[in-house]
Amino acid sequence: MGDLSLLQQLHRDVLVGTPLTKNSQDYASFLNPHVSPQDSSARVNESRNQIYLESPHWGTWSHQDSAVSDALALVTDDKSDSFANTSSSMFCSRDIILLQLTLIKMMIAKVQSQETEFSIKQKYLDIITILLKETKIDSKLICLCSSSDKLLSHMASKSIASIIYFQLKKENTFNVTWLAFCLKTLSEFPNSDQVAECLWILRAIIRDILKDEDLHKSDILKKVFTPLDTVFEGFYNSILSHRFNCCQDTSLYSKAANNLIGFIDFLEVLIASRIQIESHFKCQRILFLNTSCILDLTYSSVDYLIKKKSIMLLKKCILYKAGEDFISGSLPTLSLQDPYLDKDMLALANVVLQAVNLGWLNQIPVSEKASYFGGSEAQPEDGIHSGPDQVILRAVSLVLLKAVQIKVQNASKAAEIKDLTNLIFKEFLGISGQNPIDFGDNQNIDRGNIGTHGATVIY
Repeated sequence: MGDLSLLQQLHRDVLVGTPLTKNSQDYASFLNPHVSPQDSSARVNESRNQIYLESPHWGTWSHQDSAVSDALALVTDDKSDSFANTSSSMFCSRDIILLQLTLIKMMIAKVQSQETEFSIKQKYLDIITILLKETKIDSKLICLCSSSDKLLSHMASKSIASIIYFQLKKENTFNVTWLAFCLKTLSEFPNSDQVAECLWILRAIIRDILKDEDLHKSDILKKVFTPLDTVFEGFYNSILSHRFNCCQDTSLYSKAANNLIGFIDFLEVLIASRIQIESHFKCQRILFLNTSCILDLTYSSVDYLIKKKSIMLLKKCILYKAGEDFISGSLPTLSLQDPYLDKDMLALANVVLQAVNLGWLNQIPVSEKASYFGGSEAQPEDGIHSGPDQVILRAVSLVLLKAVQIKVQNASKAAEIKDLTNLIFKEFLGISGQNPIDFGDNQNIDRGNIGTHGATVIY
């Protein structure tokens, strides 16, 4: 418990800004998580995602030059008697590592704060530098990200994201160890196990860059997007074509769903970065150039929440609203610095309208049940009818109307506009044998889809 008390005292000192009097090497030693990597001959079983945590007195990290390979190899739980005898020590180690991760993130935040005194800031910077160069903290955090302990995994992800962002901002370098791990994870999908964590970290890094008003964002993001371009198109096609009906195991299905939810959230950040910094890397353009994969989610067996998120993504994309939830202030006015944007937006609109012509609207679900984070569903009270999902109805309406506007603006012939108008009135208003109705008339709406009945959308 002595190590825990030392960390607790360090936490108090960092919290109030007390100058640190010990040698930076000593503090780096306190903050160095002790995680045992698995060698290549170790056995693999159903608990392969477990990480064996050592107390600082049990040994040290055996780091080799192949940091990424070592970080990907995790110690298995053999459930032996010796493991059971050390369970109390492991619980103590878990608390120690969580506090170490918290302190690392706090120090990075203090270094970047203008309110931190120069001498204190320099001390924290020395400690972080030692952790990166001498203890290979990035490799250990990558290892911890795959822990089955959700809190450990999340804290490790937050810490490695803070370190990578700090290096990009202060040193203008992209962490090579994590970059190699990231590219390997995405390129090997669906055989990689840490896709959700990898996407979350990437998303956190890009969000922090976009929110920072002092950065030259285009230069920083170029270091992120240039290597990402080499693998992202293949990953995009692979994850969106992954068949959920192949996942008979509940845990595998849940993992696949989490991967896809994280991917949709990451796509929004990519689009937001394109709008804000007006760049046109392949990873930023892929949704525009291959929209059909997103539209096809409505035909698949994925959860309703995923279908809803994909439609909301399309709405934010086509209305230039991506990132409005996390970028402070109004989004920038688009300029001519992105010569492909108008062309890409027209391509997206064309695909949407072609899909409508092929009956895409008939496949869009309109659930009566409320979706809640975590997968639980609210049971409506007796006699209360929840009605269709107005959020999806409104989002699809906006996507379609904006697609029509873009198409009309780029149409060269009056006949083309007339044909487009006929298509929209036929498919969207549902005039095939039925009268247009208002979305608010819940008694007459087919709850299974929105394409078989007409509707007049009121904004």
